[in-house]
Amino acid sequence: MGKRLLVIGGVAAGPKAAAKAKRCDPQMEVVIYQGEEEISYAGCGLPYFISGVIKDRERLISRTPGKFALDGIKVLRGRRIEEINIKGKTISGKNLESGELFEDRFDRLVLATGAEPIRPKIEGIDLRNIFYLRSIFDADAILQAMQSERITDVVIAGGGYIGLEMAESLIQLGKKVTIVELAPQILTLFDEDFAAVLRQYLEAKGVQIFTSEGIQALTGRDGRVTRVRTSAREIEAHAVLMSLGVRPRIDLARKTGLKIGETGAVWVNERMETSVEGIYAAGDCAETTHLITGKKVWVPLGSTANKQGRVAGVNLCGGHAVFPGVMGTAIFKVFDFNVAKTGLSMREAEKEELHPIQAIVRGYDRAHYYPGGKESTLKVIADQKTGRVLGGQAIGEGPSDKLIDILAMTLHGKMTAQELANVDLAYAPPFSPALSPVIVAANVLTNKIEGKVKGIQLAEAWERLSTSGGSFEVLDVREEDEVAKKRIPGSTWIPLGKLGKQVGELNKKKEIAVHCESGLRSYKACLKLQEQGFENVKNVDGGMLCWCDEPEGKG
Repeated sequence: MGKRLLVIGGVAAGPKAAAKAKRCDPQMEVVIYQGEEEISYAGCGLPYFISGVIKDRERLISRTPGKFALDGIKVLRGRRIEEINIKGKTISGKNLESGELFEDRFDRLVLATGAEPIRPKIEGIDLRNIFYLRSIFDADAILQAMQSERITDVVIAGGGYIGLEMAESLIQLGKKVTIVELAPQILTLFDEDFAAVLRQYLEAKGVQIFTSEGIQALTGRDGRVTRVRTSAREIEAHAVLMSLGVRPRIDLARKTGLKIGETGAVWVNERMETSVEGIYAAGDCAETTHLITGKKVWVPLGSTANKQGRVAGVNLCGGHAVFPGVMGTAIFKVFDFNVAKTGLSMREAEKEELHPIQAIVRGYDRAHYYPGGKESTLKVIADQKTGRVLGGQAIGEGPSDKLIDILAMTLHGKMTAQELANVDLAYAPPFSPALSPVIVAANVLTNKIEGKVKGIQLAEAWERLSTSGGSFEVLDVREEDEVAKKRIPGSTWIPLGKLGKQVGELNKKKEIAVHCESGLRSYKACLKLQEQGFENVKNVDGGMLCWCDEPEGKG
């Protein structure tokens, strides 16, 4: 008789572990227990189902119980597991439809209990039309509610990935959308400058955004929410989407006595095995390791869940697969912007006491002369002492996914900026510039590492200009037509072509931050000024690519 595998949780990691184990050991009995009525659905696709981009709900279902049955995997839905007996190797729970109690035995067990939305304890939280988006049934409820003409104003609490994706979906449904974020910026996993670029873009699309404001209460009439009260204002709201993040669902694991890691998720080794032999955990309930810092992290992503589920599936039938960790690589779309990240941000690198420097460049998806090109702004971060690439961010209508995937592989290979500058990437005019934006950024970083030029972040330059009392100067070396469209208040303007003749207008005793549109002309200007004896010259990283009137949080 084959061994018996029970899987608790049936959305991503659980079904992946079950399917892989059955392929590795066809004689193994495999049963998936799922609390919901749906199984193996694409949670990451829910905002697109709500917006109508995905019109057929069934397309979100990866595999039905019937398809699992064809592979010899039994699916029991509507079952809540309430207890695990480690010594007796049994689980017990309740049939949610009949109320009947049941028990089952296992030789191997996988916990894939996922994560649950954070539910704030505030006044009015139990009013109707307060929504969360975690399951396909949440999406059903939101879609049905949004069909009502009575709901015109929607507040989204939280400016993370899901909240931003849902902002697009709700705008497309004809709703007025307001985002309220407690932090000083939306998109808190990104650096402030890139978050500010996205904020300005969203506001141009009609999304109202308030940062540094927490929701204090919800008020209503006839049992339905009507207004949101923050620390600074009241906002009309006929519906509220609570998108304050998620936390690992670990109640069952804790009750069982499994070790809980320092992140608050279930502790596992690189084989996805918990502190109890024969019991595995995978997906959003399990912690992992950050490949840059070596520290334990909890990064709930569908891609990670599937990979961890596969590793668990191999090992619970006697294999030797490992899951080494993650770098937080993620991407999402909001309207026509593709927003992506991998590795550490500048803020995260500084917190780790590294010595981060950055390069910000334009990133095009084809040669400048080839028609139809689209642009993304790319940031690449490296350690100044070692040269090792630490992370990257990309935002815009262009090839953000391609650029970040290249950087993810760079991080996996522990490459330096100098090594990245000579990577053999594919080139033809329809697909890329002759020098990929990644290569250009690597060259900028190399120049900084070699001391050819010093950089300064836009937010710091703006703050110094505003508070230095005249000892700091921002020099704009763009052309007249560019300056007419957008200019940093208080900056000095000398076009690059006239810098040689007008250099006498600058004070060598001042610290000078030079900028252009993206950083190339200002780099040349820095070199010219250094030749003329200016010793305290810095190039503004990314130039006007990241200027949004005033950097977010500074105005």
